[in-house]
Amino acid sequence: MGTHISTLYREFADALTDILSESAAGLASRGRLARARAAVKKHSDYSEHGYFLAVEMAFKQWEAMQNIGSPQKTSEHHS
Repeated sequence: MGTHISTLYREFADALTDILSESAAGLASRGRLARARAAVKKHSDYSEHGYFLAVEMAFKQWEAMQNIGSPQKTSEHHS
């Protein structure tokens, strides 16, 4: 029995998040993303809906990473 599709979507989302955050540089990161994408696409339970959800998850993870440590934009320096 092969890897469950949800696991493959998660691996793809994690690889894409690394690329978006630039925390993983170089060809190895791109290769990881390409392999994860290929594994998702060839799985018998693949769906475009699931694929797009994985992409959306990656962008949400990336946005959360961008917000960590950012200064609060509310209630500071009010007169």
